[in-house]
Amino acid sequence: MGIVRPVMEIYPEAWIFFVPFILVTTFAVVNLVVGLIVNSMQDAHAQESNAATEDYRVAVLRRLEAIEVKLDQKD
Repeated sequence: MGIVRPVMEIYPEAWIFFVPFILVTTFAVVNLVVGLIVNSMQDAHAQESNAATEDYRVAVLRRLEAIEVKLDQKD
């Protein structure tokens, strides 16, 4: 039967406590869920960014090695 209905039978003005409590609690839970979603999206973006940076670094190193080989061939 819960807590609210028996309390409301005895104290009809108890809704003044229960309604804000439910609203604040719901807001907090939704805020936590949104925070988890945003955090996971940030982590995914960071991983994607790190992978792109690593790919770029590898490409630059290959170019530098090719330049070194060409310079060594000229000497």
